[in-house]
Amino acid sequence: MPCVVSVAEHAGWAHLICVAASGLVPVVIARRRVTLIDPGLPKMPYEHESVGMKEDEANALIARVRRSIAARTTLALQRVVTELSPTYAAVALAIRKPPFPELPGTVPAVRQSYRLQCAADGMLYQLAICHAARQLGLEVQLCRRGDETARAAQSLSVMPGEVEEFVTGSGRPAGPPWTQEHRRAYAAGIAALAPHARERLRLPAITGRPSSTI
Repeated sequence: MPCVVSVAEHAGWAHLICVAASGLVPVVIARRRVTLIDPGLPKMPYEHESVGMKEDEANALIARVRRSIAARTTLALQRVVTELSPTYAAVALAIRKPPFPELPGTVPAVRQSYRLQCAADGMLYQLAICHAARQLGLEVQLCRRGDETARAAQSLSVMPGEVEEFVTGSGRPAGPPWTQEHRRAYAAGIAALAPHARERLRLPAITGRPSSTI
């Protein structure tokens, strides 16, 4: 059965929300909190540790951080894909779209743009996750923050409010935590899973009224 790994990333760690279908209804089949960098290394080196360093020292620090993030991210995704098999086959990864397609190779080049400088630490993780997913043969689905519910609704031909009610209520997995970022990742996972389902995914009818379509 196909499933999607949907990611809510942070500096140094991430939530992985694994989404599949049961009777054509989306369901969270696993949740993981994974570490994306080795202990002892700075989690946000562009914003903090590299400030004031000589250029060669700053570039060397970023290179060490990138290598660590790449290794840890690949390991985390490999583990979850292996744990899900053979019952589920991971086919795609959903993640928030990075604000820029790439990071420049040097710290001074990053600092030439204030907007890029503010985004750089987060992009270390986003880009590494996308690269690791592609290396594992997963399709990468990028979604702008805040668009997750609308994309899921479009993929299911329902109203966005129905998706929100589902990921908040009847579709919610048991146990905490279940924050807004979990719900957003769930919705992004539903949107990414829909094209891989054998038939159109659906949401259960909301109690008291029939499900409406777009």
